[in-house]
Amino acid sequence: MKATTSRALDLVTRRQAVLTLGAGVCLPVGAQAQATVATAATEVPALAKAFVPYFPVGAAVTPGQVTVFAADFIKKHFNILVAENVMKPGLLAKRAEGRYDFSQADDIVNFGIANGMKVRGHTLCWHQQMPSWFFTEGGKDVSREVLLGRMEKYITDVVTHFKGRVYAWDVVNEAFVFGEPNEKIDQNNMRMSAFRRIIGPDYLEFAFKFAAKADPGALLFYNDYETQNNGKLDAILTMVKEFKRKGIKIDGIGHQAHCTVAHPSIESLEFAIDEIAKLGITQEITELDIALNSNIMDSLVSEATPDLLAKQAVRYAQFFDLFIRKKKEITAVSCGASTIAHLGCVTGRGSDSKLR
Repeated sequence: MKATTSRALDLVTRRQAVLTLGAGVCLPVGAQAQATVATAATEVPALAKAFVPYFPVGAAVTPGQVTVFAADFIKKHFNILVAENVMKPGLLAKRAEGRYDFSQADDIVNFGIANGMKVRGHTLCWHQQMPSWFFTEGGKDVSREVLLGRMEKYITDVVTHFKGRVYAWDVVNEAFVFGEPNEKIDQNNMRMSAFRRIIGPDYLEFAFKFAAKADPGALLFYNDYETQNNGKLDAILTMVKEFKRKGIKIDGIGHQAHCTVAHPSIESLEFAIDEIAKLGITQEITELDIALNSNIMDSLVSEATPDLLAKQAVRYAQFFDLFIRKKKEITAVSCGASTIAHLGCVTGRGSDSKLR
């Protein structure tokens, strides 16, 4: 594809649209926040509209953002919603097995539907933010059979509750680990989560089977960070091939895309996208954000300098150019929660010539 095609959006519109995601300081509070978001909702070109020829653009949001100060901003700039936290097991079922609080999740889903947005479900099985009762009984790990039963009930109940309203689910999140010396892993670099430890490596297969049975019409994703890592990419490819061999439904891979101003290289992510595409499944960018630091393991910088902010904005433009080039493979791009938390960044930088 020619470079001019990948930059088909009007220069100013595209520049300002990408800056909606670009670097900034934390969202101001109180009246200043209201004014900042109001400006962003009216003066900045709509991000989702700018990328209509290529893919929908989503955001991880909180119930407060869709019901209070950011509703107009979200309605203008995004056409996919993802719940940042309130659809995770630790919040949906924190009290006891079979006892759910869907109120906050329903607020987000209903907001999305009322405004013509699609909603992604995040996430059904994760090693974090699980309710305390899920893996134990009487202070000890439950058996494989008990945990499989709890997992099936939870997935069935939750997916059924949102059936027809959620178009896709991150069924399993972050099951593989590479290059993290403090994480316990098995011989195949699978994270030794409670799911893996009690059930075994086939817990992934069961999770996808349970989700497919609960809502055959939903797209089912495996979601992970650092998907361009060679080891993790190989593990994902092997998993997908094995699922396909066994007839287990898996529709896509979610690239979280937690990035920095220096990591990863555009080329490495493009290679991962191309390799996964060979397996005939879809892909989404699910949690895109770009930190101001260079080291992926160190999220702190002393100051958000103009130079760092410019580098961050350029990186957003570079990544979006990649996603446009790969529009056949990448069917949606959603932004991480930290991006929406920094709504203050969208004003005042639209004429930066460095974004050409």
